[in-house]
This record gives sequence, structure tokens and C-alpha cells, in this order.
Amino acid sequence: MTKLKTPFELETVFGTYHLDELIGEGGCGRVYGGRGLDDSPIAVKVLNPGAPMDKRRRFKNELAFLIANRHPNIVTALDHGIAQSGEAKGPFYVMPRHHSSLRPLMVAGIKPSKALVYFGQILDGIEAAHLKGVVHRDLKPENILYDQKSDAVAVGDFGAARFVEDLLVTTVVTGPAQRLANFQYAAPEQRTPGAAVGQTADIWALGMILNEMFTGTPPHGNAYKTISQVVPEFGFLDSIVSQAIRQSPEERQASVEQVKTQIMKVQFDAVTQQRLDKAKNEVVTAGTIDDELATTPPRLIRAEWNRGQLTLTLDKIVSRGWIQAFYNMGSFRALVGADPGRFVFDGNVTRVDVPEHQAQTVVDNFKEWLPKATDVLRQRLEEAERERIRALREHLRREREAEEQNLRVSRTLRI
Repeated sequence: MTKLKTPFELETVFGTYHLDELIGEGGCGRVYGGRGLDDSPIAVKVLNPGAPMDKRRRFKNELAFLIANRHPNIVTALDHGIAQSGEAKGPFYVMPRHHSSLRPLMVAGIKPSKALVYFGQILDGIEAAHLKGVVHRDLKPENILYDQKSDAVAVGDFGAARFVEDLLVTTVVTGPAQRLANFQYAAPEQRTPGAAVGQTADIWALGMILNEMFTGTPPHGNAYKTISQVVPEFGFLDSIVSQAIRQSPEERQASVEQVKTQIMKVQFDAVTQQRLDKAKNEVVTAGTIDDELATTPPRLIRAEWNRGQLTLTLDKIVSRGWIQAFYNMGSFRALVGADPGRFVFDGNVTRVDVPEHQAQTVVDNFKEWLPKATDVLRQRLEEAERERIRALREHLRREREAEEQNLRVSRTLRI
């Protein structure tokens, strides 16, 4: 990080950002540090104006993904714009400032128990991206950012990511020989011209990072330093690493969920029940709701009455789940003929037939219903998450009992 001789400002329609530090730079852009609209620390990623077209397209896709993100373990874009003059020129986006990347923590040494917590957060972030059809393709400690205040990590730098078609803002074609990932953490298929690169490439990088968090070195070659050699009590993770870095993508874990399940299973065999429960809570995040509508109710921003029909506009598009919660709030105050079930939603607009003299009352009732619907949605999602965790743990318990039975019977057999 380098202090700028001449600090400068970047403006958007929302305000001005004051930048006084160069955090890092690459071939196609720079990252600056400074203060945000509320004087909070921020970082700004700026793409060079001379960047090739494919880099500009990737930057645009990355920005669209980060703006829509609500997951705590993925970096979120707070604002964006185009710098026209001064120190930086070109498109940019603003993100929260993190204290460091995972790299300095690894160099200083992470306590094994804390390393597993951080790795669980990395898994949560990558799983959230995969569920949205996004493959990172450039996972490395430098792209995992650490926030000291929350003592948590978040995955950033999706500039090399592959996005599903419905997330693409613009089309990007990757040539068969084009290398996008950091070589040290790139899966074998990423170094093979024409090879398909999917979620299992991220699994490879996760295995490399997991081993390095405990041993200080990524696992290269057959005789790499294992976790059990350095931290024997966490040696149960070696089997996870071994499968994650297999040469063939088909032989690795097929998903992040499978990695989580395996960690829980092998740890079940290695530690006491108390430590197992603690690890389950650390690696499989119970009760985390990645839905803004479950925490922040939509706001009514416009109301219009025309020829017997009341049209209400919200500040955001509401999901099918929120609408179902709206229709099933339980107790509520409503006029006859203007209960929640009468409202028809379309995006962020809803309509209902209302006589002239009842229009204002219906508006008032509707505003009361908005937080109620959000509460109902949150309760439903929390219950669904609790049930998912309960079912997974019950599945692991049954597997454990079956394995113990197999072992018990096998030990009694005589040839």
C-alpha cells in the first residue's frame, strides 16, 4: 500500500469518494483506498481505459454480480461510475475496505481452530456463488479479504469468473488457451487448452488453500506437507484435501456442499461430540438468510388511484416467496374486499380494486402489512434452514451408526 502524493476524488450520482492510497495494481487496473460517503473506509477498483475489450466485459459482469450480492462472505459493490480525469480514468466500483487479504494471516500463522472457521466462511461464499451459477476460477489467498472488526473473510475479485447466461450483462468468450487464474492455485484443466472449467476448478483451489492454511504451503507434488504432519489433531482434513486436488475433475468433490458434508463426517470420527457440534455450527451456517426481503421490508414509494383501481409501487421487486408470505400473514387489519389476497403483484407494482372513499385506508393498511410479510418470510426461511441442518445431521448420525455396525461385525468375522 502506497500513500498517493496527490489525493484525488471520484464522483458518482450519490456522492464523492476521497482516495489517498494505492492498495494494489495489475495489468488492467488499480485498487485505491480512501473514505466513503459516510467517512467509512472504502476501496475502489478502477479498470484502465486502455484495457482490452474482454477485460472490460468481464469487469462489467463482475460489477453486476457484486451489486446484486447480499451474502456476507462475498464482497459487495456499494457504488460504481466512470472516472473521467485525474489519477484514475475508466470504469470503477466501490466496495467496503477490508483490513487485509488472507495471505498476511497465513504468513503470520492462523490458529488451527480459527483456520477451520475461516475456511467455513470461504466455503459459504463460494457455495453462494455456485448456487447462482458463478464459478470464480481465480481463487487464491489474495482474493479472500479479511475484516478485522467482524473477524470474518469474504471472497472478492470475480474478474475471471464464469457466469451463467442469465447473470451476464455482456457476452465474454474465453479462448481455449487463455489463462485467467493464478497459476499456483489453478486446476489442471485450467492449464489445458480447450478443457472444460467448472465448479470443480474452485474445489481444487479450495483444497490447496485449506492445506496451506494449516501447513503454510500449498500441496504440490506427491510428497507435499500434510495437515496431520503439522497439526495432528486436524489430520482428519487430509482426506478432504487429497480428494479436492485430484488430477481428474470427476474424481473431486462435486460441490461445496459435499465438501462441507465430508468435513462434518470425518470430524465426527476424529473429535468428541462437543467439538463436533461446534464444528457443525462453524462450517454449516445455520440460520443464515441470504434474502434481503427477509430482513428489510419493501417501502411504498407511490400510490395512484384511477377509475376504481389503486396502484401501489414499491422501492424494490418482491419475490414469489415474499408474496406468498404477504398472502399468509395470519392476523391483519383490512377492509372487506381489500384484504391481502385481493392484491395482484407484478414486479414492484401491486394493484387492487378499491372505491374512492376507501383508497386512503387501504394504503394505510398496506403499509402496515409490509413488515408483517417480511417477518413471515424470515420465519419461513429460518425454519427451512433449521430443517435442512437437522436433516443433514440426522443423515450423518445414521451413516455413523451404519459404519460402526459394519466395523463391529467385520471385526468378529473369522476366515
